[in-house]
This record gives sequence, structure tokens and C-alpha cells, in this order.
Amino acid sequence: MVMDTIILIKDVIYYTISFIGITVVLWAVLEATAKFLRVEINWRHDQLRFTYETRKVRERLGTHLVFSLDIFVGADIIKTVGAPTMESVVILLVIVSIRIALSYFLGKEIERNKLWMQELDKACQGSKNDVRPR
Repeated sequence: MVMDTIILIKDVIYYTISFIGITVVLWAVLEATAKFLRVEINWRHDQLRFTYETRKVRERLGTHLVFSLDIFVGADIIKTVGAPTMESVVILLVIVSIRIALSYFLGKEIERNKLWMQELDKACQGSKNDVRPR
């Protein structure tokens, strides 16, 4: 009786956290789509500015995706804590490893993007091709 209640609570927490992660992903995709369409409409004739603005959209999307991966890792850990078996621990290890690798490489991509944007800012400062937001 008590164990069933604990398992039910654990499942509710797991699904709630997973739902939050899904919500973050959906929000990120919707936001990125809307911003990209705005960039496409406003800057399609200015290739430099278009590239700059598109990279800003990618950076924000990547940040949201890294955050959602962290949320999903937390949910998976909570799911396994209730009744850990060797099989569930191995599955958790594989899933967490993949998600950590994805987070790492997304983070690296975001860092490279920031560096590229800083270099572009420096190159364009004071020129008529200044792409920085006004």
C-alpha cells in the first residue's frame, strides 16, 4: 500500500518533469521558427546581417535544447531511483551518457557561434556593414 503510493508519486514527478522538458523543447522550436521567419523577411537582401541574425536564433535554440536535455536527465534519474534494477541502471547510464554528449557538443557549438559573432562585430565596427543590432 505505502510502496504503491510512493511509486505513484515518483511516476507523477517523473511525468511532470518530462512534460516540462517537452514544453521547453516546443517553446524553443516555436520561438526559433518565429524569429527565423522574421529574420528571413527583414534581412534576406543583406546576407551579412541575415547570417548574423540567423546565428543569434541558432544560439538561442541551442541554449533551450541544452536546458531541456538537462531536464530530461533529471527526469530519467528520478524514474530509476524508485526501483533500480541492473537493467534500468544500465539503460539510465546509456541514456544519460548520450544526453550529456549531446549537451556537451551543443554547448561547444554555442561557444563557437558566440566567438564567430564577436569576430563579426569587431570586423564590422564603424563600417557601413555594421550588423550589430541598433
